[in-house]
Amino acid sequence: MKKLVTLLLAAAMLLTVCAMASAEKITVAYHPHITGVGGLLNAIDNGYFDEEGLEVELVQFTSGATELAAMASGQINIGYLGVGAHVFAPQGQCAILALDSTDMSGEILVRADSGIKTMTDLKGKNIGISAGTTSELVLSMALKLNDMQKSDVTMINMDASGKVTAFMSGQIDAISIEAPYTDQIRADLGEENVLTISGSKDFLPEAVFTNSWVTTNDYLDKHHDTVVKFLKAWLRGTEDRYNNMEATVQKVADYIGTDYETAYLTVEKTNWINNAKLKELVEDGTAMKWYDTIKNMFLDAGLLDAEYDVAPETFVKFDCLKEAMAELGL
Repeated sequence: MKKLVTLLLAAAMLLTVCAMASAEKITVAYHPHITGVGGLLNAIDNGYFDEEGLEVELVQFTSGATELAAMASGQINIGYLGVGAHVFAPQGQCAILALDSTDMSGEILVRADSGIKTMTDLKGKNIGISAGTTSELVLSMALKLNDMQKSDVTMINMDASGKVTAFMSGQIDAISIEAPYTDQIRADLGEENVLTISGSKDFLPEAVFTNSWVTTNDYLDKHHDTVVKFLKAWLRGTEDRYNNMEATVQKVADYIGTDYETAYLTVEKTNWINNAKLKELVEDGTAMKWYDTIKNMFLDAGLLDAEYDVAPETFVKFDCLKEAMAELGL
């Protein structure tokens, strides 16, 4: 009997080793907030990637532009893309695989004692942005809405943490930024000391600010089955996020090294989409229309050249998502 048990244990260990050896490793870019990593953490912790035979290595980014550069060089296979970096999709620099959510958190902030009360008061002032992110898009749209030119202001390109520090220390006059940084600024300076002069909500309902998951066209062509497996695990992880938001927030807070309250700030400034709604948006063509809308937003804001005014079907590739949904019985 002991010999039989030993043989069974050995066989189980061998199967485990073989499974580990056969797992395909993929490198995935995440952003440090619940939108950009929450679903992934659920999929990892709940074994969804393991079930698909995938070993996932997570790499943090805070800028879509640098992430896509890493993706182009082969360092990253699949990644999360915030609103502003969608400008690169019509240019052929990435293929959109799935819609994650939509964002409402972009704001242009000034200090209440700065004397700046409106966008037109920004003329001749400097403002911190992060090129290729939501902050650049929101600023460009706000300038156009107020009949202003980019030359009317001095845009200073910095990463998110750098421009937050510069704004709070008075080195720049204004900042274009999203949650959770907007809330961090208000918490540190005091709600009464910060004024919003424009933001994403000013452009609704005509505008839509999409968050997505992307890869390169080359990777998609060569690794179709891997992408489907990733999306199957991701769909399950994001459904868990939708159904267990508070638990996912805590998981994200622990992972990125912040407190629950800070991690939760993004939740109320995001439109969350469950799998049933995502399927509906994809099947009835709404999601594709949204990507056409955001492309037009970039064109109108002067961030995308007219030569890239292409049909959304050229850069939105939902085939793998549809296949993943079908395999999950959605």
